[in-house]
Amino acid sequence: MAKPQPATRIRTCRSCGTKYEYPLKTDPDATRHHCADCAAVPAHLRKVSERLLLRIQKLELELARLKPKTDFTRESGE
Repeated sequence: MAKPQPATRIRTCRSCGTKYEYPLKTDPDATRHHCADCAAVPAHLRKVSERLLLRIQKLELELARLKPKTDFTRESGE
């Protein structure tokens, strides 16, 4: 008897940030943490890409937090 497949879930790739369905029957290269495209990349390059993606995400969050403060100071200064 075949082992039942776990429910398909939407995952986010740790290296490039794209959303993908896991597990895929048509694309067995995808893993829990990486899409099929990034799974084909050598591990040392994936690691660098993961760190860069995390840094970009942190900078975007920081910018989003600072932006409302900047808008508020402009309105009060006018």
